[in-house]
Amino acid sequence: MKRSYKLPPLVVAGLVALALAGCSSSKSSTSTSGGGAQSGGGGVTVTTAASGGPTVVNVVGGEKSDAKYYLTVTPASVKAGPTTITFTNQGTMEHEVIVLKTDTPAAQLKVGANHEVSEDASVGEDSETKPGKTKSTTIDLKPGNYVLVCNIERHYEKGMYTAFTVT
Repeated sequence: MKRSYKLPPLVVAGLVALALAGCSSSKSSTSTSGGGAQSGGGGVTVTTAASGGPTVVNVVGGEKSDAKYYLTVTPASVKAGPTTITFTNQGTMEHEVIVLKTDTPAAQLKVGANHEVSEDASVGEDSETKPGKTKSTTIDLKPGNYVLVCNIERHYEKGMYTAFTVT
């Protein structure tokens, strides 16, 4: 005698959804940090992709009310390898982020007559970014000390730089 087993479509759909949910895995971690002692606005999200993708580093920059500029990076240190630098311009004018590999302390880079620092040590950049916009670039970073700067004329001199370490 031949038996006919029919499962209702809803039960089958539920089992398929359950099986797919059990097979997927997300190995990335996300944390959010407020502005802390650094001025300049909102929170920053840092995503580290443990599944082999690039580490995401968030850089935020702009101007403060006292005619000083700022550049913050979260996290301040990452492991060597592919790293996506995502720059958000929270200012009212165009800014950029140049990634310089250097052992010179961030506040001690030599400024030229053009009111910019040398880009000879540059390993990559998020080029000129309009106010309120975000740009990203992925760079394969080697271990060492780095300085992130906005190298638009006089912006470094007004404080738009920060130290960054790759281990």
